[in-house]
Amino acid sequence: MNLAIHYYPVENLVEYKRNPRKNDDVVNRMCASIREFGFRIPIVAKSDGTVVDGHLRLKAARKLGMESIPVVLSDNLNEPQTKFSVTGKSIS
Repeated sequence: MNLAIHYYPVENLVEYKRNPRKNDDVVNRMCASIREFGFRIPIVAKSDGTVVDGHLRLKAARKLGMESIPVVLSDNLNEPQTKFSVTGKSIS
C-alpha cells in the first residue's frame, strides 16, 4: 500500500468530534516547531476533512495562518478504529 500526500485547505479540515485532548497550552510550541522545521508530519484525515491524527498540528497551522497543509487519507478506518486512533495514544 502506497501512501499519498494530499494538500487540503485548512478551512476544510475539522477536528474529530470525540477528540478528548485539550492541548491548547502547547499550540505555541508546535507553532515554533513548524516555523523552525516546517510542516514535517502530515495530518491523517478522512476525505471529508475529519482529522483522525494531528489535531495539535491543525491548531498550530490555523494560528500560523497557513492556507493548506499535507494530509494522508485514512478512509479505510471505521468508527471504532478512528476513535482508537484519536484516543489510543494516551494509553501508554
